[in-house]
Order: sequence, then C-alpha cells, then structure tokens
Amino acid sequence: MLKLLGKEIISEISETIQNEIKDLNSPFYLFSNKDDFPSQAYLKGIKKVLTKFEVPFIEEYIDLNLSKEENIKIFKEHSKGKNVLLARPLGVSYEQELIEEIDSRFDPDMLTTFNRGKLFGGDLKYLTATSQSVKTIIDHYSIDVEGKRAVVVGRSNEVGYPCFQLLNKMNATVTLIHSKTEKSNFKHAIKNADIIILATGKSNLIDREDLNPEQIIIDCGFNPQGGDLGFIPEEDELKAYTPVPGGVGSLTSYCLLLNAIRLKK
Repeated sequence: MLKLLGKEIISEISETIQNEIKDLNSPFYLFSNKDDFPSQAYLKGIKKVLTKFEVPFIEEYIDLNLSKEENIKIFKEHSKGKNVLLARPLGVSYEQELIEEIDSRFDPDMLTTFNRGKLFGGDLKYLTATSQSVKTIIDHYSIDVEGKRAVVVGRSNEVGYPCFQLLNKMNATVTLIHSKTEKSNFKHAIKNADIIILATGKSNLIDREDLNPEQIIIDCGFNPQGGDLGFIPEEDELKAYTPVPGGVGSLTSYCLLLNAIRLKK
C-alpha cells in the first residue's frame, strides 16, 4: 500500500513559490473568530508558511459585540489591497456578505462568487487551496484518473464541489455523495469506486468492509480521529491513501500562497 505523502512534495512546491513570489507584492490579511479552535489551528500552519517565505501578514478577529454593519465596514477597510484569508466559521450569519467584500484578485482561497464561477465553468486555475492540494498529489504520484470511477464524499464549496470539478475535468466518471445520501446508495458508491475523495469533516462515514485493495483514498479531513476515514488502513487494505496528518493538509498552506501569487498574473 502506497502512502501519498504531501510532505514529500513540499520542497518541489516551495521551489515553485520561491521562483514566482516576486509577483505577489501584497501582504496577507487573516480574519477569523479567535475562539474557534479549528480555524486557529488552520491559521497556525498558514502563518508558518507565510513566515517561511517572508510574506507579511496582518491578523484580525471578528468582534461579536459589534453590529453586522460595523464588522463589515471594518473588514472592508482593513482588507483592501491585501490577500484575504477568511477562516470560517466566524460565528455570524453574514459570512457570505463578508466574502463578497473581497476583491476576487485578492481571494487565494477562491471563496468569492466570481472565482467560484470561474471554477464551476471548468477553469482549474481557480481551485480552492485544499482541492489544489488534491490535484498536486494526483499529479505528483501520477495517479491515473481518466476513465476511473471516482466518488467525492461531501459537497462543500470549499472542498467537495471543487474536487468534483477537478475529477470531472480529468475525465473521471464522478459521483457526489454526502451525509444525506440514502445508506444503500452510499455503500454502493463506495464499494464500486476506484478513487475516493473524503471531504466532509466527519469521520467514520465509511464502513471498513466496503473498501477493497484496488482503491485509492484521498482524505481531506482533519479532526481528532485523524481524518474523515477515521482509521488507519491495514497494509493490504487499499492501493494507496493519504495519511492524516502528512497528506493533503500539509500542502494546503503552500497552495494558498501559490494561488495568491497566480491571481496577480
């Protein structure tokens, strides 16, 4: 069984960033809810990568004691001309309104309606950071996608849908399933898949007995159990998989920075 290690690609992607970083010319603006632990853990990795490449950043937090109008005004003013990373959840009902204040040229996680539209129109240059990490792993390990039966588990705009678009453009036959998919249909899709992308943020949705030694699993999840898979596969249980940590997540911050650079071109 092959471990698809994202950390083995870091030197390669770092060299690409180093060669292109001159095109960035703008700091990052990190905006989050300081009391949301997963967001802060995510931002910790991003700040580490930004520091590695000497990219300046400003970090601010949403103030839940202020009104919607006040928070939007502050966000709009302080984020102008900066590469914006809005780490969700913010704990407010108007997250999308904040996202739409981001200039699409400064949206490295491709959250704005304009950038999502470019991706859903088939332009893979607009993959979100996590789905870009998935593509990087597929490319690096020369995973044969064309004509394969692929299943994406999860339908978020950040990971599930972009991975669906990615596999579709790579000529896989793609099925999208999620937590509301009827159980027998869910199991059937998993059993018959060649490639499985896990992108729900929830573990143990897959029954171990539904897997087979010819499958490849790319796990985008991160939670206390490790990833969405929820267990470490036995040696001959799968053809290949991404461990958590050490797989997709280890590349996400690098892909975010690369997205920021390439949006300026």
